[in-house]
Amino acid sequence: MLQAILNGKARRVNLPGEETQSWRSVFQRYEDLLTAAFWGRMSYLSDASLHTVLTSLLGVNVKNWGAFESIVFWPKYDFPPAISDHVAHWVSKEDHYAEPDVILNFTHTALLIEVKPPAGGQQYKQQWCKEIYGWQNSEDKKPALHFLALGNLPDKHSTWFAELKHNFPDVTFHGLEWRTVREKIQYPETEWASQQERRIIHDCLNALALYDIRSPLQSWRPLLDYLSSQNLPTTFSFFAGKHHV
Repeated sequence: MLQAILNGKARRVNLPGEETQSWRSVFQRYEDLLTAAFWGRMSYLSDASLHTVLTSLLGVNVKNWGAFESIVFWPKYDFPPAISDHVAHWVSKEDHYAEPDVILNFTHTALLIEVKPPAGGQQYKQQWCKEIYGWQNSEDKKPALHFLALGNLPDKHSTWFAELKHNFPDVTFHGLEWRTVREKIQYPETEWASQQERRIIHDCLNALALYDIRSPLQSWRPLLDYLSSQNLPTTFSFFAGKHHV
């Protein structure tokens, strides 16, 4: 379906109570489609490449998490009958379950991801709290949990992480914007291992482009590092294009 949308081959769709729309415009409106298109494809990477990507994105050694086991989209975690005191001010009696966007399960660790598209609403800590609490009371619980808030982070998200860390001391918190994710996978520190993996990443980048998460300007750092290694004469002027006399 992604390829049909990218190449203008998807037909228009009728939504209840709305005018006929293109699949491209529908795709851009719903965060669940971005979640599935991007993370579904990322899960096709080899264990080594997935470890490398997540290590780059999160700044932690993901190899310690063990082998990749599964990806689960929109799991439903029921709350226990009695809500624990440490989350009672965030989880009301009317709340019965939480539904995170995606869980990546490894041997020793789970990565819980809450996704917001660029044109969607902001992240908020009550939702984070409910999702973490639901996971901790589920059969999916692992020895360790990393939580990633991806996209549309508020300025005070670091403060929220600190508050939630007090309630969930065993959870490690991360926040990323989509432009950073795109830059990390488009300009990786090491080359992709195979042509197959390059095709997977190409699809991921195309999915992000549908949400106007465009290609960032490539860093000047490689060029500057190269020039500094060439022992150029200190009297050479790049602006004049000649030696000073």
